[in-house]
Amino acid sequence: MPLRKVKCDEEKPFCRRCTSTKRKCDGYAPGPTSSAISWYRPRHLFPNVNDHSERRSLQFFIEAAAPVLSGPLDPYFWTHLVLQFSQMESVVRHSVIALASLYEQVDNHRDSTTPLPDDNLVLSHYNSAIQHLKTTKNESLVLLVCVLFVCIEFLRGNRAAATVHSRHGISILRRVEETYPWAKEHLSPIFRRLSVLPFFFLDPERSGPVLLCLDDAIPSFSSFSEAQFYLDGILGRTIRLIRRSDVYRLGHMRHKNVSPSILTERDLTRTLLETWYSHFVQLEYKSPGLGLAPIHRCNMIMKYHLYRVWTENSFELDETAYDKWLDTFRAMIELLNSVKPSDSSRTLKFTFEMGFIPLLFFVAMKCRCLETRLRALSLMKQLAAVKESLWELVAMFASAKRLIEIEHGAILTDDGRLSGEPSCPGLPPDEMRIRDVSTGSHSVVQTINGKEVVGRSGGFFMLTVEDRIYIRSEFLPQPSWIPEIPRAISALATFGTRQ
Repeated sequence: MPLRKVKCDEEKPFCRRCTSTKRKCDGYAPGPTSSAISWYRPRHLFPNVNDHSERRSLQFFIEAAAPVLSGPLDPYFWTHLVLQFSQMESVVRHSVIALASLYEQVDNHRDSTTPLPDDNLVLSHYNSAIQHLKTTKNESLVLLVCVLFVCIEFLRGNRAAATVHSRHGISILRRVEETYPWAKEHLSPIFRRLSVLPFFFLDPERSGPVLLCLDDAIPSFSSFSEAQFYLDGILGRTIRLIRRSDVYRLGHMRHKNVSPSILTERDLTRTLLETWYSHFVQLEYKSPGLGLAPIHRCNMIMKYHLYRVWTENSFELDETAYDKWLDTFRAMIELLNSVKPSDSSRTLKFTFEMGFIPLLFFVAMKCRCLETRLRALSLMKQLAAVKESLWELVAMFASAKRLIEIEHGAILTDDGRLSGEPSCPGLPPDEMRIRDVSTGSHSVVQTINGKEVVGRSGGFFMLTVEDRIYIRSEFLPQPSWIPEIPRAISALATFGTRQ
């Protein structure tokens, strides 16, 4: 049963009314020190902001953007920390206004074939934030603004700029953590998740990603935020393992012995996953009332299962090895179906954090039970944002839909439903199975039957009869029901973080 609203009595360090109802107190920390932030709650939001358009953007951020930017994760960073800093620091306020204005444009934009119009409000405040950042001495503040800049570049679809901002933040994170406990608690987890993105969207060898805090052991958890932190670390290990295994599955090292050091890494990742799950179960048993949102819990459990399946099959040449995990795939879909919101009629345009797009794509790709794959497609349509971090629904849904059609000899409707009888309704043989998928990062246009069709280029890694990998290239039409996020304001491309 939800807690009723309780007015904070503002007693330091935590109010009695909040703590007596087991509510997280947003009120007052001890007095400021050289390494602490003095939290405060003004009677009126943004009393010094007089410009109507700026106040409107800030209000939009509070009411519409901040609650959803975290996706299924805890929104506290966006709904509380960013809001409080924006009231105290001009550089944060300028960043939030630029972000909110851009988010609102994207949210209201309906024509996916045209770019967003130039907006002086976005341009001026983003530029002002950058100018303020150049003179900011407080590195914890620089770190927070880096997150806001990354978010802006995610919205714009500028992977390179987002990576630059992320790397800049990562480069100063370690020394900031030692001085500012709040930054270690709230910013370190975000940068840990950001540090894995180059393994998905850029060439890891060229971009030189720096993974944060690869844990060799996992202690018991005292909170679900700690559980999330260590699970994010396991993703870092898992994706690094998968990229190291690519050459053995898809490259010139196929059928050759795997390096012992990489096998050791796989074994360590497996152990960390087992330890994490054991600690998570214990935490849930000991603290059933800690209030982890069902959708957040589901996201964590699905990630655990995905990382486990991925790790166990990291060097498998035969795709039928995934058939041992059919029950796991079904359980993932059942779990998500049990916690999905009853009203998911309006599709979110954007979330800063990864939500369910890549998780459901993995099920649709590696689970060869046709019924379960189609349910994964359906849930992707119902629950995924149009864009989650750098994952785009238009590319992932179109790729998953087409690979199901190829493997089962099926025809699916625009929204992923079966049309007619497939030629292979059961588990497809290994020679029909797709090993991996790549998609273009930008929309392309092809003329089909005299009409211009917007879509993406796709590459499906398959086997020849001689057991060689080849890429089957196809044009993937954009599903008509997905409102693709347009490429945003080009003038922002000249802006960058302080080096």
